[in-house]
Amino acid sequence: QQAKPEVYQILCDVAATLNKAGSMADGGVAWLELPPVLCARNLAASWDLLWTWKPPLVRWRELLPWQKVNHFAGSRNLTRKDRLKKHLQRARQSCAKASESFDIMPLTFALPAEYVQFVEAFAACAEEAKNHGQPNIWIMKPVGLSRGRGISLINEISAVSYGEAMVIQRYVTAPLLLDGYKFDLRLYVLVTSFNPLEAFLYSEGFGRFSTERYTIEASSLSDKYVHLTNSSIQKERSQFAEGTLPMSLGAEEGGTK
Repeated sequence: QQAKPEVYQILCDVAATLNKAGSMADGGVAWLELPPVLCARNLAASWDLLWTWKPPLVRWRELLPWQKVNHFAGSRNLTRKDRLKKHLQRARQSCAKASESFDIMPLTFALPAEYVQFVEAFAACAEEAKNHGQPNIWIMKPVGLSRGRGISLINEISAVSYGEAMVIQRYVTAPLLLDGYKFDLRLYVLVTSFNPLEAFLYSEGFGRFSTERYTIEASSLSDKYVHLTNSSIQKERSQFAEGTLPMSLGAEEGGTK
């Protein structure tokens, strides 16, 4: 509750809504928060839903049929950037059809493990960019952070950071824009099983927008309001730039997303 109050409130709201169905016998839900350590034998059968921000401390093989957890064992293989890169690369190498199907990621390296390969690729891309009159820009991201934290754009190899595990990707310098602004689409998928695969795509999503017009001028590379669409970053500017944002982004409802 203290670590993620917004998530806790969402769950409380859901439980309160379900409670309107009536008593538990009539399909209602009685919301009761249990101690955080649920692996103790005396608590093993006392819960139905376990919702955690970090991987839960449960005995996976001992879960009862009605117990649901919001994490799959080993889910970090998809949510950590370096591991996702590794698995996508492995999938592409499995066969010719998979090579085409999983070609969804720009040229990417995990640092510091792939430093030598990255240096060679950086030099080759710099030469190619020079021949086409284009900049050689890369985007660097910490492997385990979210909400745009620690992300930076570089065009000089001397700017590469080696203080922590990072992924570095060749930057997509000509993205699809909306009225000159970068954006992305956030869609939600509920995965209830990986084997067999069972997933449900939610019918609604939302778009996230930058609040500065897109440019790849060297002076803009450090401007997170140009290149990042994370709403946790863009909302900082929208709070102080009232009257300067385009009408679609400065609306009373919606803001930058």
